[in-house]
Amino acid sequence: MINDLVLENPKVIEDAYFRATEMFPGVYKISQPWFRPDSLLVYCFLIVGEKRAIVYDSMFGYGNLRRFCEKVTSLPLILVNSHFHGDHAAGNFDFESCYIHAYDLPGIYQGFAKTREELFARAVETAKPEFVEHLKPEDMCEMRPMKAFPIFDGDVFDIGGRQLTVIHVGGHSPGSIMLLDPEYGIAYSGDTCNNDTIVRGSDSIEEYLEGLLHLQKYIGKIRYLLGGHEDFPATIIEEGVELCRRVIAGTDDREEYVIPFPPGQESKVLFAAEMKSFYRRVDGKDMNMQYTLENIHFAGKRTRMLTGEDPIADRIYPLE
Repeated sequence: MINDLVLENPKVIEDAYFRATEMFPGVYKISQPWFRPDSLLVYCFLIVGEKRAIVYDSMFGYGNLRRFCEKVTSLPLILVNSHFHGDHAAGNFDFESCYIHAYDLPGIYQGFAKTREELFARAVETAKPEFVEHLKPEDMCEMRPMKAFPIFDGDVFDIGGRQLTVIHVGGHSPGSIMLLDPEYGIAYSGDTCNNDTIVRGSDSIEEYLEGLLHLQKYIGKIRYLLGGHEDFPATIIEEGVELCRRVIAGTDDREEYVIPFPPGQESKVLFAAEMKSFYRRVDGKDMNMQYTLENIHFAGKRTRMLTGEDPIADRIYPLE
């Protein structure tokens, strides 16, 4: 938590499933306070302009996020996803459409749960005991056909009086983006750069470093990264660049830890920086990264093979 992001008397709006806390004028951080403390806490953001409002990420799909946001503002809503993972995009289907980077388009139906019943069971596992009886299966978001519009690096959302720029970074997912809001020096970041950035999928460390170096060009306009799980000062960007370079050079700490993830399970994973506790580095810096040794060397442009199976979210490099 960044102390100067905690307002003394913030405006708070809530219902049974959600709580919106105003961080800056027209910027609301949305949480679900009925989660157990040991659960994976997730946040999304509502950014209100003069003509429309952006909903940045849609969380797990527990409760109807669109309906809640309509209680906060009467303006038309634009849903923008930081990436396709189910703790950030499973609530998409209560909206009419979403904007997501083209690389992550194939992933939006690979969500956190395939059915409303499965999602309800996960919500029950996540809830504080006293809240379980308030959960209702019909309140869970259900997959359905929806419009999905691709966005690209440099695109600008004009919401009236404010313009927010798409910055493609990749790494955590091929299409991971940040949304730069220069009004308050904010980059809404999802999982793109945090203290547990998972880079174990289709992106290489070299590709992630390239994305962070691109993000670094904007660092003079960024004071805070408002993340999907925690907020960080902008210094975490340069820490990420440093850490990627150490991983590529083989000079990182390269420590294995057993972590309680996925929920109810344990996994042994490789972290780039040594930690004193999850997810706090020994040296006090914020940025850390999960990766595999196979993610280190970028082998060049790849051709994505398409069959009758559902495509996976992966980077696509056009043939030269």
